[in-house]
Amino acid sequence: MTSTSPFDSWPLPAYQLNNKLEIVESSEAADSMFGKTNNFLELLDEGSIAKARNFLQSSNISGPVELDFKFSEGNLKLCDLFCKRDSEFILNVIVVPKDDRVSKIADQLSNLRSRLQETNYDLLQEKEQTDKLLQRVNELSAPTIELGEGNLLIPLFGDLDSAKIEAIRDHILKDVYEKNAETVILDLTAMDKISPEGMEYLSSLFQTFKVMGIGNIITGINPHHAKELHAIRSTIDMHFEASLAKVLSERRLVN
Repeated sequence: MTSTSPFDSWPLPAYQLNNKLEIVESSEAADSMFGKTNNFLELLDEGSIAKARNFLQSSNISGPVELDFKFSEGNLKLCDLFCKRDSEFILNVIVVPKDDRVSKIADQLSNLRSRLQETNYDLLQEKEQTDKLLQRVNELSAPTIELGEGNLLIPLFGDLDSAKIEAIRDHILKDVYEKNAETVILDLTAMDKISPEGMEYLSSLFQTFKVMGIGNIITGINPHHAKELHAIRSTIDMHFEASLAKVLSERRLVN
């Protein structure tokens, strides 16, 4: 990779692949996280190889897809893989590691709930611990990722309900302000249901961005989201794109 490559400043693992899934170019973050190799499939756990090959060689790529990657230190980690076909022979892919804190806390939460079903021992204390863990899971379900050039990515996971809103409201605005965001890219690919309270929150959030002079782009919208977001679009300046990969490519955040 040369010093003029747009991958040099890319903060996430990114690759350019040929039609044989051989690595043509990679970002510094990719080499540091996964090490160097010639073929992209060699980065994956054996159980994810067929899934990745089918996804990357599909004539109609949609994403993201979850895959287990082999990290350079030897452990496995679940990541989201985004892909955009640049030509018949070139694929641009981005790897977004999932926050393993969410998985660990979710496992703890599941174990606590099972114990509550099996015994009545110290129910109050267990319930309080469960509530704290659920609060933490909600907080981690809206991470903020700096992409450079004033762009801040916020992927939302799960249901956007009153509990989730309460958990993420303050830290989203705090991060947007502290990271000097000029454009917030809100990705709803992993978002399930949006409650009425959730729609009110999104409306308030975009109004706040407008007051702060921050632009917005919304990606990953499914038909259910589109119907609900259409109701508030008439009063708020909202910008929509079909996929996160398209936004990153058009803004030259990845080659």
